[in-house]
Amino acid sequence: MASMDTLIPVFAGSFYPADPVELESMVLQLLDNGCEPLEDAVGMVVPHAGYVYSGKTAGHGFASAPDLVTTVVVIAPSHRFPLTGETVFDIDGVETPLGSCPVNRKVTGELARSIGSTVFSEHSLEVMIPFIQVRWPDAEIVPVILGMRPDCRRTAELIQKHAPDAFIVASSDLSHFHPLAAAEKLDRQVMDAFLSLYPAEITDDLEACGRAAIRTLLYIAELRNARKAVELHYSTSADGGAGTDEVVGYFSGMVMK
Repeated sequence: MASMDTLIPVFAGSFYPADPVELESMVLQLLDNGCEPLEDAVGMVVPHAGYVYSGKTAGHGFASAPDLVTTVVVIAPSHRFPLTGETVFDIDGVETPLGSCPVNRKVTGELARSIGSTVFSEHSLEVMIPFIQVRWPDAEIVPVILGMRPDCRRTAELIQKHAPDAFIVASSDLSHFHPLAAAEKLDRQVMDAFLSLYPAEITDDLEACGRAAIRTLLYIAELRNARKAVELHYSTSADGGAGTDEVVGYFSGMVMK
């Protein structure tokens, strides 16, 4: 658990390097993939596993995001904390080995009035932060965590009201622990639903731990009159050397005006 001021790093040394020099070097390497920034992008889906597995796919997302980003709303699923609806981390910052990433307290304060603020450690948020720190060193974040039964449309409307110009990051892995061929088929269903731009296509029977985050992103995209979604990169844990019997799927995709 965290203090009310900053969220301390819990997953450094497991999901990503604990040494700041090694971590910055790794993130820079993952961002160096030849992707060009899509300046008309409003948000994206990126995975949140250990960097050795999902970092390449996440890097394609962050490298393809716009250069000029000052506020990042990270929408992430709760994996361990028993959260039913949705919450915002109304705190000063989220720490990683690279330092403290500042929170936009104006936006989190407004959101907290509607959805409350409960603070806990969550890897689907934490692993996003080093990418944000390296990609946009001066950016502030708005951490929004979704529980088991969030109101995605209302959450999207609140984010759009209080952070209309923020870049949106929906944190999600795809299928978990299927043989490779089955995983690829299940993951394709999620990716096609995302590419449709229709929030209702992101149904609860799709296998993605952050499907509510993706659905919320698509509601925000609708409110911003986004017209296009593109697939940036797909991989599985097998690509990271984890074998093909029980793989986890990773996807990065962008929504643009």
